[in-house]
Amino acid sequence: MKKTTYYALKLALTYFFFASLWILFSDKLVNVLSDNLEMYTWAQSFKGHLFVVITSVLLWGLAQKNNRDLERASDIDTVTGLHSPSVFIRRADTLLQRANAESCYMLFVLDIDNYTSVTNKLGFDRTNQLLMGVARKIDTPTVPENLTSRVHADRFACLLTLSDVCEMTPYIDKLHRQCNQFLQRYDRDITCSVGVAVFDSDGEDTTALMTAATRALNEAKKHKNAVAYHDIHLTEEAKKRQNLVYDLRQAIDDKQIDIVFQPQYRLSSGELTGLEVLARWTHDQYGNIPPSVFIPLAEEQHFCEDLTALVLEKAAKQLNESQLLGNMVKRVSVNISAVEFNSVDAIARIDTYLQANPEFARYLCLEITETAALDDIIECARVVDTLKRHGVTFSIDDFGVGYTSLGIFNRINVDEIKIDRSFIQAMEKDHRAKAITAGIIGIAKGLGIHVVAEGIETRAQLALLKQLDCEYAQGFYLGHPAPLEQLAVAQSV
Repeated sequence: MKKTTYYALKLALTYFFFASLWILFSDKLVNVLSDNLEMYTWAQSFKGHLFVVITSVLLWGLAQKNNRDLERASDIDTVTGLHSPSVFIRRADTLLQRANAESCYMLFVLDIDNYTSVTNKLGFDRTNQLLMGVARKIDTPTVPENLTSRVHADRFACLLTLSDVCEMTPYIDKLHRQCNQFLQRYDRDITCSVGVAVFDSDGEDTTALMTAATRALNEAKKHKNAVAYHDIHLTEEAKKRQNLVYDLRQAIDDKQIDIVFQPQYRLSSGELTGLEVLARWTHDQYGNIPPSVFIPLAEEQHFCEDLTALVLEKAAKQLNESQLLGNMVKRVSVNISAVEFNSVDAIARIDTYLQANPEFARYLCLEITETAALDDIIECARVVDTLKRHGVTFSIDDFGVGYTSLGIFNRINVDEIKIDRSFIQAMEKDHRAKAITAGIIGIAKGLGIHVVAEGIETRAQLALLKQLDCEYAQGFYLGHPAPLEQLAVAQSV
């Protein structure tokens, strides 16, 4: 039933019941109060005029209420529950009028690629589910002053405020990736494109920002599955990032990611005890891309498990060919990202690899971050126990920088912790950092857990760690990461 029909029927029924009750009770009242014909006639006339006045006021009130209900109903998109375009523009203008110099407002327009062809396959109900899902991804409650609207069948607009303009590109990239992941649950070929405009520089009101964002979207739609900014410089940065993502994928597929090894030493004897394997990427155009750039890209784009598989493959091959594994090198450490460690598929793939490579597995130490361990400590304990069946050991990297709970050692069967470099580098001047480092070493020793201090850069730091009876150490002072054939294998430190 249409809304207008429903509201008209509700109005008519309300009037019908009121009129019926009025006729019934007003006639009885007139008969009781009227003693003669003249009084009866006057009462009937007065009753009729009063009925007209009351019903007029009633109808006016009902009409006003129904109009407000209709307006509220038209303010909300019935499929997604988002604001209508008119409400969106009105409220967005109100927000922008309150903007000050510290405000960072961004308006983006997101459009679903290949929408018509996909919806023909999905049907009406599943298409609505798809649209509702995209609306939930966009209309995040974690961002304050977030306004979202469905402005077209498959197009959404959102105005939001960020604390800093630097947050804009990571936010849009994450949103674009999450929306694509959701859309591809329905069809592998469906993606989305995003156009972005920034308040003030691209427009001073909502209409101007919408126009700028739509222009950017049109550019993005030329390529599909793309992000474009109205500001050409921001668009160039976005394109560079997208190109890096593509090139990283190719580099992993073509096995163009190199590995280097950083030595670890036993401080009591100075002997080499292990190597940490680190990934390196040399880009044809940009040169050396630091791990701080390409590792987060791999995590965001879900390349981590492929990257880890490549690192494990190259490390095992090089160490076996050099005949160092099991002789001079007793342990090989490889980092597992938090994203990967919390992925069922990624862990299953590592499990399969370890099962197929038992000789390498018994020398392998998998490093996980403290944050990854604390995300779901019960699941983490299960994963650790599963993989340890193959003989691998586990280390908690960057220990001490998260919200550490000593209870973690009762739940997770780890073999080693690596004290974060921030404590090591602060020990010389900060007595608290030294006390924390000493405490971590003491607790770990009491629990039978090995301790590695990482990030050693000076002789004084090394001397302090020896005084604190730290077991193992690594850092630039002891040895820089290098290819295996260039690694100077020192016998003492």
